[in-house]
Amino acid sequence: MTHRILIVDDDQDHAESIADIVALRGHEVALAGSGEAGIACFRDGEYDLVLMDVKMPGMNGVDAFFELRKLRPDARVMMMTGFSVEQLVDTALANGAIGVLRKPLIIAELLQTIEPKAA
Repeated sequence: MTHRILIVDDDQDHAESIADIVALRGHEVALAGSGEAGIACFRDGEYDLVLMDVKMPGMNGVDAFFELRKLRPDARVMMMTGFSVEQLVDTALANGAIGVLRKPLIIAELLQTIEPKAA
């Protein structure tokens, strides 16, 4: 099954690396370089999953996550972080984020998030 995935990350190289892996698996990918840009993309498109960096200049990923949930309460958002920002991450998880991927990402964990095996 093909998924539409939005990657929101201010680290363009990191975002493009994830996008390459996801696209090779046959999924459609869109990139946004900030929380604000991610919200705009999300507003204009339908996405099955959002991979959201936590620490970004301007609007952080948790604040952007809350805005996505206002637009679509059932939005599936996986937080990503390479920093110790536990309080921010805990806030997102407590309010419906589906999990956290730690950077550098482990490809198997990324793919499991996108393509969970049928139970």
